[in-house]
Amino acid sequence: MKLSSCKFINHWTPPKTCAAYEDIWCIRYHPDTDQLGFTILDTRNDQWRMEVRSRDKLTLLWQLVLPIISGDWEISPLPNGDWIAINACGVRLGQITNKRLTAAIDYRRELRNAILINNIYFVVRTKTTIEFHQLKRSK
Repeated sequence: MKLSSCKFINHWTPPKTCAAYEDIWCIRYHPDTDQLGFTILDTRNDQWRMEVRSRDKLTLLWQLVLPIISGDWEISPLPNGDWIAINACGVRLGQITNKRLTAAIDYRRELRNAILINNIYFVVRTKTTIEFHQLKRSK
């Protein structure tokens, strides 16, 4: 990619993005909602949260505290506006539906990140493997 192949539109800095004592860890785009998802660490107390913001103005739409014991949080979009939260360097996966953590499971291996492919496959990268899962279709 060359600088001439893209056009600069805008940029944001703290406090628009997060507080000066916070770090944005992960940013993902959700194609179903045209929104951006972030995971943010409050470095004063090691508290994680997820924020969903508008893509165009970065307006905060909602946020959710993420429970964690160790590691960090990655996110990935799921169908129907849902998100998956991945406790990277940990073993916890969580599904976020309607702005709430609605399901959480402990995975059998140490997680790194995950992606969705064509709303059909969910691919998880662990510390030592790449694992494909087929999503169940609701009837």
